[in-house]
Amino acid sequence: MYNEIKEELIKQLPKDEFANLENKTWHLGIFTEPVLSYMMEGKKTIESRFSKNKIAPYNKIDKNDIVLIKRSGGEVIGYLTIKTILFFDLNTTSISSIKEKYNEYLCVDEAFWEQKKESNYATLIIINKVNKLKPFKINKKGMQTWIILK
Repeated sequence: MYNEIKEELIKQLPKDEFANLENKTWHLGIFTEPVLSYMMEGKKTIESRFSKNKIAPYNKIDKNDIVLIKRSGGEVIGYLTIKTILFFDLNTTSISSIKEKYNEYLCVDEAFWEQKKESNYATLIIINKVNKLKPFKINKKGMQTWIILK
């Protein structure tokens, strides 16, 4: 998958922009509507990942990394750069305190919080900038919603 994406980015991006990205760690995030559109429009400024176990991106992402944005069941449509990242152990920080402080920036509904109430860990990625790409397909198989590519 990494090589597929790399070839496409080489085609689409100016050389200096690609050179800047090439030295970073790349993640592939899978996104669903409506939050995907909110993020691409700049309305959603924090991406979150909640989990029961310590799985990526929890403690596996850095503010210098990039996240490639893939539509669930669809194409890669952009990438984001990161302003900062917050990690929470939900055994010591309440999910309600995260909801209270960040809900507006996450652009999620009550059903989201209901689904996440059994989570033990949370990663909040404060988005610096979303960069749109000409959509392209990749050969991704499986149900993972977060993959560290390199």
